Amino acid sequence: MPKGKGSRGPKLFSIGQVNAITGIPKPTLRYWEKEFGTCLEPLRTTGNQRRYDEESIAKIEKINYLVKVQGYTIDGAKRKLEMLEKVKETDPSSQDPMAELARAMSDYLLKKLVKE
Repeated sequence: MPKGKGSRGPKLFSIGQVNAITGIPKPTLRYWEKEFGTCLEPLRTTGNQRRYDEESIAKIEKINYLVKVQGYTIDGAKRKLEMLEKVKETDPSSQDPMAELARAMSDYLLKKLVKE
């Protein structure tokens, strides 16, 4: 299970655990860490091993959705994440995960309709 600090801090996951949770290969996670820089920065142990918190895993899943499901390029996914962050800063309703999911699904469906 996750290597966490119990009630003293957030649950932290190794890269292998994130791979098991998300199904995203470890080399892809490392690559995305380089590409998405400030958006995706896992914590490091004293031995320099990556440790991901639940927020980082959510970002990884969002990146995966944009790249693998919606077909965004890496640059396009970066721009989309930046746009979502700006919206989140200005729109208090963006804190609602269901609203965010609804927006993502409507983007996906709209993209599908435009292709047909």
